[in-house]
Amino acid sequence: MGKINDQWLPKLEGCVPTRGYGNKLSMYTLALEAWRRGIKIKFYTIDNPENKLLIRYSLSLNGREHHFESSRGDKITDEAYKICDNKQLTKDYLRKAGVPVPDGKRFKSDINDGEIINFAQEINYPVVVKPISENAGKGVFANIESEERLKEVLKHVRGDLQYRDIIVEQFIPGEEFRIYMVGNKVLSAVKRVPANIVGDGIHSIKELIERKNINKKKNPLLYKNLLEIDLEVQNSIEKLGYSLDSVLKNGEQVFLRNKSNVSRGGDPIDVTDQLTEEMKDIAVRASSAIPGLAQCGLDMIVDVNKNKGVIIEANSKPMIGLHLFPLEGEPYDVLKPTIDYYFPETADTQQTNLYFDFDSVLEPLKSYATNEIILTPPPLGELITKKYIIKRNAKDQGFKSLVRRQALQRGLHGYIKKIEGSSENLEIVVAAINEEEIISFTHAIDQEKEKFGISSIEINDYIKPVRVGFCIVKEANSVNVKDLKKEKSEKEKALAKLEKQSKQLELINEKFDATVNKLDEKITELENEKFRVKAKSKRINNLKKEKERLSQEIIQLNNKNRSLEAKNKRLLQSKTWRYTRGLRKLYSLIKR
Repeated sequence: MGKINDQWLPKLEGCVPTRGYGNKLSMYTLALEAWRRGIKIKFYTIDNPENKLLIRYSLSLNGREHHFESSRGDKITDEAYKICDNKQLTKDYLRKAGVPVPDGKRFKSDINDGEIINFAQEINYPVVVKPISENAGKGVFANIESEERLKEVLKHVRGDLQYRDIIVEQFIPGEEFRIYMVGNKVLSAVKRVPANIVGDGIHSIKELIERKNINKKKNPLLYKNLLEIDLEVQNSIEKLGYSLDSVLKNGEQVFLRNKSNVSRGGDPIDVTDQLTEEMKDIAVRASSAIPGLAQCGLDMIVDVNKNKGVIIEANSKPMIGLHLFPLEGEPYDVLKPTIDYYFPETADTQQTNLYFDFDSVLEPLKSYATNEIILTPPPLGELITKKYIIKRNAKDQGFKSLVRRQALQRGLHGYIKKIEGSSENLEIVVAAINEEEIISFTHAIDQEKEKFGISSIEINDYIKPVRVGFCIVKEANSVNVKDLKKEKSEKEKALAKLEKQSKQLELINEKFDATVNKLDEKITELENEKFRVKAKSKRINNLKKEKERLSQEIIQLNNKNRSLEAKNKRLLQSKTWRYTRGLRKLYSLIKR
């Protein structure tokens, strides 16, 4: 692994908290870029069937307004969105334009698994299975090398996950690049590497995961996408003959997952400088092939050695944070060209160094207090910003409130906070367009030195972004009653939810137990019936045998009867003959 990146774009330094904004990171950074140019920003909620909180935003200037969802602006047509949302349709458009794509086929829900398996044999293993329309790697299984494994995947994807409509295509080996484009121009590229660790010959696998997570927590994009030790990770480690306590050799890399998605612990690494002209040409042809695709994130499988690339997907709502906050490599400013594309007249505007607090802005929308928030554009032009280090011999006694009041009276932006490790010394940052206001503020503070026990004031230039307005920064360990009440309320709600779930589980368990009892009774009944049937069957067999025996006896009796009848007949014939002969003799005697 290369050097972990701990430096971001200067204009974003301090503006984005390390905990990030999750899937709203693109929304905030693009809105901030536009707001700094004097463009009016409106955040608003929209209705939806699932009753979820869906926040959108618009940028407007000089009577022209553009609406955005995350990074996707309205210059992307509905047709382009529908094409990108259907992976097979995307491939059809790209293939028609001569853009290299993997050989594959769509299988709708009515197609059975047998046809899919036959197709996989035709294009040869390994193959990839993925839903026709899903994002973030959901339901995607790559490098399937056998029919047996394909059957398992199909059962899981089409059965368990209910993705009946799927694509099966060739697995293309190589490195996966995400290329961000605006107006058919390549702006930046990152390589997405599956979750992994690199040994140092000292620390165990478990310790390496923990150490890497420490670095990820410093990254606004990766803060919530840490490496988790789950069943998949443990299986990956065990397959290599390791355990969590194993110590890897120095430089030995172990992959913990197959998928490269950042949401699953993958690493975004900047590779913009590695894009060749051939790769850029493929990307330009791909974005041009889809009508109305003003912005996109192209997924390209790259064979670096052969300088070849194959497009596997086009995203109409790409994650901008990948390029702003890579884990390794230089961050690229993709914000400026994106806003330039929508508002070209602002490209050369001298931007302010102010920023707004995103959480505070969205809070009224999240609490349903309103369904629309409009941000007033900030003062444009270069800010004059000063940093004061105040050394004191006494505690606060209202000094922070005084500073805040003096700053707000002069329209200054900035903050005041305690210097870490000191209970008396303070840091003040103020910013303004007009230098006279800074001078006036400095004079006002200087006049209060004796009253508040100030021993010295050190003043320096300050170049980092400054939050709009002026605030007193809370101490890390300070107690805020409002926050405590909010936390208590959230915990009570969570507890009530758990209790409700517990009751539901109890009911489910009761129903389950009742069902099990009924099944037991049914099983007992069936076993008894089985026993009765078995006994009856035995009796029937015995009767069959008795019938056969009787049948044999009847046959024997019939034979004896026939024999007796024949004997009787012979005796009758013999007696008849003797009787007749006797009569004849008697008749002869009488005649004489």
